[in-house]
Amino acid sequence: MQQLKHLTQRLELVALYPKLARAAVNDRSGLAKLLNAKVPDEFPPEIMADVMELFAQTLEANPGKSGWWGWYVVLNELEKERVLIGCAGFNGYPDTEGKLLLGYSVLDDYQGKGYTTEAVGGLLSWAFEQPQVMSVIAETFPNHAASIRVMEKNGMVLLGNGSEEGTVRYGIVRS
Repeated sequence: MQQLKHLTQRLELVALYPKLARAAVNDRSGLAKLLNAKVPDEFPPEIMADVMELFAQTLEANPGKSGWWGWYVVLNELEKERVLIGCAGFNGYPDTEGKLLLGYSVLDDYQGKGYTTEAVGGLLSWAFEQPQVMSVIAETFPNHAASIRVMEKNGMVLLGNGSEEGTVRYGIVRS
C-alpha cells in the first residue's frame, strides 16, 4: 500500500494506514520510525487518546479508508527536528451529499503558531481534490475561540448549531 501524504509549507500530513495506526496504539518507537519523526511524550492530544484504537481497528478492517480517517500532523520545517505535533482527519467517506466532517487537535506546545490552521488548510485542499467531496464541516464549542479562528482562516463559515448540545457547526463548500 502506497503511503498517502500531503505537504504544506511547514507540515507533512500523513494519512493513517493499518500499520501506522496500530503503532500509535502500542509501539511508540515503531511509530517514530514509520514517521521518521520524534513522538513527544504528550502524544496523542488528549481529545484523540480515546479514538486511537478505533482508528487502528477501522483501518485494519478496511485499509481502503486511508485518507478518509485520521492523519498525523508532522512538523517538517527545514533545519528543525521532525516532530509529530497532532492529529486531524475525517469521519469516513463523504455522505450521499458529498459532505465530510473534519476534526483536528494539536499538542499544547505547538498551539498558537499557525500549525493547526495550516494542517486544516492542507486537509481541506486534499479533500476538495477528491471529486466526491462537495463540502466539509467541523464543530466546536462557541467559547473555543482558537478553533473558530482556525476554521474562519480557512474560509469556513458559521452554519448554526452543531450535532451535540452546545456546539456550533462551521462549513465550507467546493468552489
